[in-house]
Amino acid sequence: MYIKLAKLKVLLSLVSSENVFQVLSELREYSSEVELDFVRQSIQAIGRCAIQCSNAADKSVAILVELIASQVNYIVQEAIVVVKDIIRSYPDRFEYTIPTLCAGLSSLDQPDAKAALIWLVGEYAARIENATALMDTFCETFGDEPNYVQLQLLTSSVKNFLKQKDTGAQNVVQRLLRKASASENPDVRDRAFVYWRLLSGDLGRASDVVK
Repeated sequence: MYIKLAKLKVLLSLVSSENVFQVLSELREYSSEVELDFVRQSIQAIGRCAIQCSNAADKSVAILVELIASQVNYIVQEAIVVVKDIIRSYPDRFEYTIPTLCAGLSSLDQPDAKAALIWLVGEYAARIENATALMDTFCETFGDEPNYVQLQLLTSSVKNFLKQKDTGAQNVVQRLLRKASASENPDVRDRAFVYWRLLSGDLGRASDVVK
């Protein structure tokens, strides 16, 4: 295991735009290994290749989408986190992956993967047909989520409402804000109060603030 991780570290230190496709081929093989931590780090390395070498971004994303299609739970969740990071680095370039990512929502149980997918839904809510329904799935379990997932859910639900401006999105954001306003965590509670104030005023101004 340690030898494999050391090899992975060396491989990443040598990656360049000239050899990145060979490196990605190796990383794809590593992602099929059995050691959980090694697989996760290999998937993370695919993301680093995409961000470090723009010429390999498309190939990297194709590999990650292929890994998501495997439906192996821990692989899917790690790949979702990595694809989110790539999308943030290349805005509007890999939107086509979002339906594939959202399809795995029901299998997510890792906070990082949940936060990543929630961010994607909020960021691209105007282009996701069932964005409000996806936000709604987290309402019931809101109090059970880690604080950073709750904070991301609040922000994404507000973004969804500001982009959709319909009754369904309004109902979802109001439910979440009510729950967050009663939170024992001051960060969650304070953010809820800020969003209440924003949404009670000019929605155009709110859209400028919540980007």
